[in-house]
Amino acid sequence: MKMNLVAILRVAVRALNRNKLRTALTMLGIIIGVGAVIAMVSIGQGAQAMVQDQINGMGSNMMMIMPGNIFFGGASLGAGAASTLTEEDVQAMVREIPTIAAASPVVRASGQFVFGNQNWFAQIQGANEKFPLIRNWKVERGEFLQISTCVQRIEWLSSVRQ
Repeated sequence: MKMNLVAILRVAVRALNRNKLRTALTMLGIIIGVGAVIAMVSIGQGAQAMVQDQINGMGSNMMMIMPGNIFFGGASLGAGAASTLTEEDVQAMVREIPTIAAASPVVRASGQFVFGNQNWFAQIQGANEKFPLIRNWKVERGEFLQISTCVQRIEWLSSVRQ
């Protein structure tokens, strides 16, 4: 016995009306399930974009060469603890390796910054003007410090202290 489409829909609507609580709970489950899938996909895409931005922020095709390790009191201070690389080493690498597009020496230290009655302990990093290009960093407002500006300020500070 074949039922036509109208009869099938009529039976379905009658069953939904008789079991209103079951219908509402089923609809709620479907809505929550679809919403959860959409939320999880969105979170996954957001996390993927964040990781991709962090990788892009490191710079493309970048290699870091760190000086050797130092042992102090039997404990290893880790790679980069020794200051055995010089500016001349960086210039020699750029000169002798033609595939290097840009190179920047980096100096890291930590220190205390004091202004008025406030102070902060912070990491300090110094590099040359090629470092933002290497790391693929963009400035939203303003500009990166230029070596000439820093030299002028140091000369000014030296003249004031005398």
